[in-house]
Amino acid sequence: MSYSVYKTESIIMRIIPNGEANRDVVFLTRDLGKITARSQSARKIESKMRMHLTRYNHVVIDVVHGKIIWRLTGIHAIESHNLFQDNKILHAWHRAMTLAEHLIRGEEAHPELFDFFVGILNYIDATSASINGGGLELFLVVHVLEKLGYWNGELIPEIPNVQLLEEMNGNKKELVAKINESLEATQIV
Repeated sequence: MSYSVYKTESIIMRIIPNGEANRDVVFLTRDLGKITARSQSARKIESKMRMHLTRYNHVVIDVVHGKIIWRLTGIHAIESHNLFQDNKILHAWHRAMTLAEHLIRGEEAHPELFDFFVGILNYIDATSASINGGGLELFLVVHVLEKLGYWNGELIPEIPNVQLLEEMNGNKKELVAKINESLEATQIV
C-alpha cells in the first residue's frame, strides 16, 4: 500500500512530547491547515529532524496521512527569524498563535492566515528594535480574528508600522472590548 507524501510550508505552533522519544507537533500549514503530525524518535540525539523542531520555526514539512494521525517524514528550515530576541515580541506572537490554534477547527486550509503570519515574521526581522509589544499583540489578535471570520470591527492594514502599533496601544481599552466581543461570538473560548 502506498501513501501520498504531502510537502507544504508551515509554522510550528506547538510541540508535545509523546513517550520517551516521540513528539507530536502541531503545524499551521499553508496547504493543509492546522495538522498534528507525529515525529518518530525526534527526541533522540541522532535524529536529523530534532534541530528543526523548535516552536514557531518557519519550515517546509513532508507528511504522510496514516490511519489515525499524520506522520512527519521530513522537515527543512526555510529561514530563521529574530522572534526570540525580544520577550515582548515573543509574548505577542505566542498569544496570537495560541489563539489561532484554539480557533482553527479541523484541517481546513487558511492560506491567508498563514501568509499573514509569514509576513509578520519578515516584518519583525526587519524592524524588531522599534516594535511596540502591546500594540503588536493587539494587531496580531485582531488579524487572527479577522482572517478566521470572527472580527466585526474596523479593518486595519496587513503590515503594521510604528505609528499604527502606538495608536492601537493607545486605544487598548476599546480594542480589548471589541476583541472580547468577537471572542464571545465564537462560542469557543
